[in-house]
Amino acid sequence: MELLKFLESKDKKVIKFLQRTKDNHIIETGYYNLDEHIICISSQIGCSMGCIFCATTKPINSLNSEQSFFRNLTSEEIIQQVNNILFFLQKKNKLGTKKILFSYMGMGEPFLNYDNVVKSIKTLVKLFPNSRTTVSSLGNWSDLIKKLAHEKISTVLKLHLSLHAPNDELRRKILPKTQKIQPALEALKYFSLAKKLSMKVNYLLIKDLNDSRENALQLVELLSPYPFVVKLSNLNNFNNELESSNENKFILFEKILNSRGIKTCRFISSGIDINAGCGQLRASYYNKNNI
Repeated sequence: MELLKFLESKDKKVIKFLQRTKDNHIIETGYYNLDEHIICISSQIGCSMGCIFCATTKPINSLNSEQSFFRNLTSEEIIQQVNNILFFLQKKNKLGTKKILFSYMGMGEPFLNYDNVVKSIKTLVKLFPNSRTTVSSLGNWSDLIKKLAHEKISTVLKLHLSLHAPNDELRRKILPKTQKIQPALEALKYFSLAKKLSMKVNYLLIKDLNDSRENALQLVELLSPYPFVVKLSNLNNFNNELESSNENKFILFEKILNSRGIKTCRFISSGIDINAGCGQLRASYYNKNNI
């Protein structure tokens, strides 16, 4: 894995790295200097899940308008992806003493590359014991989620479920390859109990699609039996086909959940100006002369 180029946000808190594999594919990885050093790790070249709000699902290059996924990254590539970034930051004296969060929320669905992802986590936490790890998933793989709960991993390991809708019909419109919600929630509950840690469900508010009062009330009914925190966030647009919910509707949605006992937190993406926000990373072909 070769580090080719980096783009830095205007506030200097975010860097997007472009790295090339030996077979000449380029992946993107985000680094966020916030309360801790966050590295948003990619596990695949592209993604086959087709989520409507995510640039990673778009075609890999202009020569093939259909192909949005090429292959899984090997565990060695995932580890090298991270090592390249940490070495870069170390040379720039940017690491300091803050903890590191390895966030498997970059390009790809981690559970479609389960073995390589788990192997990379085990290696990275040994190399960097002052770290913790979070994995995000659509939740289609209940058995693997339960298996992950019992992997021998010497770090704080959390799982986020990409929910984004309060019912199966709407969820399939937003996440076309998703399966039923209930088994995913039960698997997340199992993981939470096994780890004795609170887990989060991610809910991206999209204008006139999943941000209504009715949607909020349905979400309350869905999640009331579960001890999860709802991480609410805004859409980071990349194709002008969707719009983020406005602030008033965001606040109302949040209030409805809170008033009925559902805990929430708000997430605001960083690095939007360099397309390093959630849902903005891409697998692309880049002309070598433009790198």
